[in-house]
Amino acid sequence: MVEEVNNLNKNVNLNLIVLNLKTIKRLPIELEEYLINLNKKVLLLSSNELFFHTNFIYRFTKIDSKYIYYFNNDVQYGSKYILKRILDISISLIVLLLISPFLVIIFTYIRIVDSGPSLISQTRVGLHGKKFKMFKFRTMYTNAHSKRKNLESKNNKSGPLFKIEEDPRIIKKLQFLRNYSLDEFPQLINVIRGEMSLVGPRPLFEDDTNLFDKNYMRRLNVIPGMTGLLQINERDTDDFDIWYKYDMEYIENWTLYLDIKILLKTFKAVLDKSNAGK
Repeated sequence: MVEEVNNLNKNVNLNLIVLNLKTIKRLPIELEEYLINLNKKVLLLSSNELFFHTNFIYRFTKIDSKYIYYFNNDVQYGSKYILKRILDISISLIVLLLISPFLVIIFTYIRIVDSGPSLISQTRVGLHGKKFKMFKFRTMYTNAHSKRKNLESKNNKSGPLFKIEEDPRIIKKLQFLRNYSLDEFPQLINVIRGEMSLVGPRPLFEDDTNLFDKNYMRRLNVIPGMTGLLQINERDTDDFDIWYKYDMEYIENWTLYLDIKILLKTFKAVLDKSNAGK
């Protein structure tokens, strides 16, 4: 059943899981732990009263002859999530207002360097598996993502990650935009639209998401972000296990204070890198 839920989670926008347990009195411990750690809303229906292996908060009621159990371990919901959205929208609007002339310069420079669109959108997987168009300044030649499969043998990263040294798809005169994450600024629009947050696990391509195991699927249950623990600690790592470590650490310890702390450290990391390049 764990694999069934995991496969479904990869292919649909899954927010609520409903399981009809029929006459089961006790869930297999693997399934129980999986559902608790999944960070989703779960509704269990059974003809018998359930007994759990672990202690966790849930609601219980009985209607006619059915026992109904509900629990929600989603870490971003309710008032805390509303405050996160207010923080995201406020900061994004202020930053966009302040840097709009700079964004126009980048937009124009890309058009001068290489004919084609300055702004592109890529399909990424967001909260609860919902797909959305993520905006970026273009730093690669057109149709770069379609050429990815032909370069798989040169991939330096492990797991569902893709990065190669001296990537031939990157326009050399635009490399500095990637080095200092300037190509990511258009994602402030995604933040305002509610598709992303300023802080959270980076949204990956659908092909990458299909490679997630049942534990890493939890990253889809927090809103993806522009920056996160990985970006302020080991941004250029080639090790997928390190990605996993920081994403899980963020999910399990998320607070608004942590978001603010990461944002401040992100600004410092960018400034340090800029100074190092002088």
